[in-house]
Amino acid sequence: MDAAFDLKHLRHVVMLAEELHFTRAAERANLSQTAFSRSIQSLESSLGVRIFDRGTRSVRLTSAGHAVVGKARQLLAQAAELAREVEGLAEATRGTLAFGAGLMAIDGVLKGLLPALRAQSPLLRLDIAVGNWRLLQQHLEQERIEFFVGYPGALARDPDYATIALAQETSSVYCRPGHPLVTGATPPAPPQLRDYPWANVATAISLGERRRTFLGVPPDAPLPFVLNCDSQALLRETVLASDMILFTWDSWLRDDVRRGSIIDLGSRLRPRLPRNLRLLDCAIVHRADRTLMPAARRLIGTLIERGAPRMPAKRPRPAR
Repeated sequence: MDAAFDLKHLRHVVMLAEELHFTRAAERANLSQTAFSRSIQSLESSLGVRIFDRGTRSVRLTSAGHAVVGKARQLLAQAAELAREVEGLAEATRGTLAFGAGLMAIDGVLKGLLPALRAQSPLLRLDIAVGNWRLLQQHLEQERIEFFVGYPGALARDPDYATIALAQETSSVYCRPGHPLVTGATPPAPPQLRDYPWANVATAISLGERRRTFLGVPPDAPLPFVLNCDSQALLRETVLASDMILFTWDSWLRDDVRRGSIIDLGSRLRPRLPRNLRLLDCAIVHRADRTLMPAARRLIGTLIERGAPRMPAKRPRPAR
């Protein structure tokens, strides 16, 4: 038996089983009766069974034919579903889009975007991994996500990854109301921050040489970070209950600052932290050697429009 047949033959068999008349079935298939009969014979020859008994005035399914037609209908339905799925993938309206998001991106460029994406593609399933760039790098390496949005970390300089820079997020230094640095008679000086413990969203902010110089921290001196975690609720609770100073991006504490429940200490420093030292990199990161699915490319295009990108931080290397 040679079962190398195509779906066209199966459609013709189902048509003939429904019509039980060669002329009418051939008309449905837009074929001559001779070509249609040849298609049926080809399938019977490939399967090695007779599907129809032909008489001078009638056409009937054989016992094997009933089984073949039943399976043919299942295969045709599956093929149609596959075609719909592939069309949905190509149009970015179906399937599953798995991507990662840093906490900073959730508060910034991704804010309000997901409801709009769901409205645009209601049949598209979203699997979103949330974490810092090291965790999201692991997800990329394991091919659990297509890309991530957030602080790129060392991946911005890694040739195995392609990055697309988005607008940088502004950051500052925060503390509780009543903190000794805000109750004094004079504005606090940057070096005074070293007298208190520091907190940070895990791996979200890197104090480079320029920030160290501004804060009066020697290049080889340890930084007074005592709390690094990815729980914004825990960070906020700890800062409000202690003299800890929080280094983070502005957007997630904006309402607290407006209500006065959190103090933007950075705005009170004298001299103030220069704007270029307050900016945090935000980027789209994906593997340079992977082809992104259409839904991922569409979302990235939307992020670029929303994120007011600068020039790409790094061009992906040519595929090997």
